[in-house]
Amino acid sequence: MLGRTDLPLSDMGRAAVERQIAQRRWVTIVSSPLARARETAAVAAVSGQVVEIDPAWREIDFGDWDGQRRDSLAQDPLFAAFYANPDEQAPPNGEPMREVRARITEALDRLAKRDGPVLVVTHGGAIRMALSVLLAIPLERVWAIRIACATRIRVELGAHPSHGLWGEIVEIVQPRTEGGS
Repeated sequence: MLGRTDLPLSDMGRAAVERQIAQRRWVTIVSSPLARARETAAVAAVSGQVVEIDPAWREIDFGDWDGQRRDSLAQDPLFAAFYANPDEQAPPNGEPMREVRARITEALDRLAKRDGPVLVVTHGGAIRMALSVLLAIPLERVWAIRIACATRIRVELGAHPSHGLWGEIVEIVQPRTEGGS
């Protein structure tokens, strides 16, 4: 549960990012303020783009669970309740999902007003919330999407005057694993 714990990008993570962004360019790069995201954004800014730091894209605050392994929390009934119904069960001393949803929705609204391809460097929880908002998928169902470090998800998004934000997944590219494809 690596939420607000601010670890640097690992060498393996850096290599995965470099493979995922090879030959790709963005008009704008927006990043979470956490170190691992800022470092990833710096790797992606190969054409000298300015990286915009947007705190709305920070990872979920997992409170008392932050920094713990999921398997160590498996017997905690609150942990099971969180995954079963995240909108009703926040992590102990953590961030309620309604607050996460509000900040991600505001960030998506800002993105929908931009032109050209935008790279958002963020975290698994923030990505899942963005997909939940854009695709109208209940958050507890979005946990089923594997989002490993350096996963690239390309989404077309927009805002309709009367229906609000919309999105369509165009591509999901998982990082290669060492020795794998």
